[in-house]
This record gives sequence, C-alpha cells and structure tokens, in this order.
Amino acid sequence: MSAGTPPRADADHPAQASTADVYDDGRLRIEYDNFYVACSGQALRLPRAEFLLLARLARNPARLVQAEELWRYTWGASKPYNPDSLHVHIHRLRQRLAPFGIQIETMVNVGYQLLLATRAQSDAHGDSRADLLPQPIEAA
Repeated sequence: MSAGTPPRADADHPAQASTADVYDDGRLRIEYDNFYVACSGQALRLPRAEFLLLARLARNPARLVQAEELWRYTWGASKPYNPDSLHVHIHRLRQRLAPFGIQIETMVNVGYQLLLATRAQSDAHGDSRADLLPQPIEAA
C-alpha cells in the first residue's frame, strides 16, 4: 500500500464511520470528514496517520483504545502490526498536541487514551489522579 492510498474500507475505518462527524470538547475540535483539527481555535495540520490516530482516540475519549485497534484503524489489516512504529507516531502526535495541553496517556503493552481537557488540565497542575475518580456518596 502506498502512502497516498487509503487503508481498506471496513466497519472500523473512517470512510464507514459517519455517526459522529465532529468531535468538539471546547479545546480540541476534529472534523472527521474534512480531516480538520483545531486546538484552542488554532488549526493544526497533521499528517494523515496522526490524524487517524487522534480521530480514533477522540471517538473513544473515556476509554483506553488497544494499540492493535489503533493500528488497524490507521493502516488497515494489510500492514503487519508494528508497536514500535505506532509508538513513534503517538510520540510525534503528543509533541504536536502538548502546546495546547492535550495529552495521550499510555498503558504499557495495552494501548492509549486521549485525556479529556479537564483531566489533562488537572494532571498539568499536579492534582492527584485519585481526585479525578468518581467519589462515593456518603450516607446522610
């Protein structure tokens, strides 16, 4: 598959995913159909692979996305899974998003998660992750 050829279309590929064509959390905006990304209102040009990685993570912002799922979504099933290559692309994407306070969290040997803006802000300010978990309701 050449660099300009899109991966094979399937149920997990953006060409088939039309239910949510825009993600916008106030800080990060992704227009899936237009391959458009803006961070804090500033347009951000991403290479195709990085756009697809970010798009998949943003479709699932509250859950960890397995590394192999990200690979299949970005490069299709015809290209063998390469965790080192995926890690490099995630690293580059992190560098592009860091100035805007947007983070991607890694669970080693499992996958990645896009941190929601409020969670990323809390982490940047040194807040405890325990404070971000749902708190039990105390009986009155």
